[in-house]
Amino acid sequence: MKEPTAVQIIGDFVAKRRFEDLSDLAITRARQVTLDFIGTMLGGYQTELGALAADYAARMQPGLDATIVGDGRRSTLEGAAWANATMGKHLGMDDSHRTAGHVASQLVPVALTLGEQLGLSGEQYILALAVGYDVMDLVHSAVDSWQRERGLDHKSQAGSLGGAATAAKAMSLSAEKTSNALALAMDMACGTEQYVWDAGSCDTKDLLAGYGARNGIYAAKLADFGFRGPPGALDGEYGYFHAFGPGYDSAFLDALDGEALARTGFKPHAGCRHVHSCVDATMDLLNQGQPDLDAISSIEVDTYLEAITPEFRVNYEPQAVGQAGFSLPVTVSVILTRGAWFREDIETYDEPEQRRLRQLVKVGLDEKIQAGHPLTNGCEVRIATDDGAQYKGRVEYAKGEPENMLSDAEFEEKFRYLVGNMLPPEQIASILDRCAQLERLADVAELVRLTIPEPEMALK
Repeated sequence: MKEPTAVQIIGDFVAKRRFEDLSDLAITRARQVTLDFIGTMLGGYQTELGALAADYAARMQPGLDATIVGDGRRSTLEGAAWANATMGKHLGMDDSHRTAGHVASQLVPVALTLGEQLGLSGEQYILALAVGYDVMDLVHSAVDSWQRERGLDHKSQAGSLGGAATAAKAMSLSAEKTSNALALAMDMACGTEQYVWDAGSCDTKDLLAGYGARNGIYAAKLADFGFRGPPGALDGEYGYFHAFGPGYDSAFLDALDGEALARTGFKPHAGCRHVHSCVDATMDLLNQGQPDLDAISSIEVDTYLEAITPEFRVNYEPQAVGQAGFSLPVTVSVILTRGAWFREDIETYDEPEQRRLRQLVKVGLDEKIQAGHPLTNGCEVRIATDDGAQYKGRVEYAKGEPENMLSDAEFEEKFRYLVGNMLPPEQIASILDRCAQLERLADVAELVRLTIPEPEMALK
């Protein structure tokens, strides 16, 4: 008998996975991921780009299949998932998995839109989300360093495959159809990270998350209809690992342990995840004593290699807020002057005091932190003043990593910050309550309905 291909092995795993197979921690993370990403979607919806994405889906992809979160208008499944993913990614505060990257922005919109259309229970929704995490982590971790060197973006690369797994599970596809959905999604994989160089001049950072969500649903629908993808989609001579990675090694399948969701982390701050340990280390420094900003003579930031390369991560003269959110010198200067790292704080990057302070920053590599990366992502910040005083802050893990997780109160605080005044208190309380007992929901469409402000809800 012919040996199964990689995509067939993964398809079989996804199709056979049961809710009972999930760990308690994975279920807890599913609750947190869902609350967290609903918050980022609602926050993103209130921005210019978020409103544009909602308008595009409603007007250019009209349909009755699924709701645009926060908006109330409806679109096709692909259209709603694309818009929800795009606006959820925009603020840059979605989850951050140390080996799979930003995952929720592709998978939560897929699970919510299909969950709404199909009437999925909380358990079914969580299971679909979990297998998507497993597939996205499995694929991306095997190609991450190779793709990073070549500028490929994981959200629409591995994200298309993860989205297909989530969609296939939500649709209860067979192992064969799930394998075909994954294989078809492979040929939709796309996207580069040129947006980090052209930040402020393009929208693709966020659109790529939308592509991953849309592609996942599209691939699963094609497979369900009877279309087939190449059995060698991953391990074939011209498959994914040849075209988008360093080549195929069957050992990568050993990492398929069903616990990827349990290992995800969260972003309490805005901006790139790789600056967050610098945010936390600077805050740690300030908690121990406030230096006189006028007397600072030097600022040293030591962290891991991926946080300081390529050069846009040590950008002393960003030309747009999108560039500033990647820069360690900007990060330190903003935290010292503002004490927070949300979008409105990053937008102050070019004020005179921030410009002066960031010129004092010297960025270097911490060999101990680097030795532990990616399992650790720490940072140390040291400040010296003219009178000889020394200040130091250090963290081994950015806030929100599994080893330094947000508390329930911190998740709620972030959610309320993102939603702002968009929803009345009783709706916010209802979303918090439903997410806290997500696995008990009879129909996840209830969550989607709760994202729509009350006047719009009354019209639906």
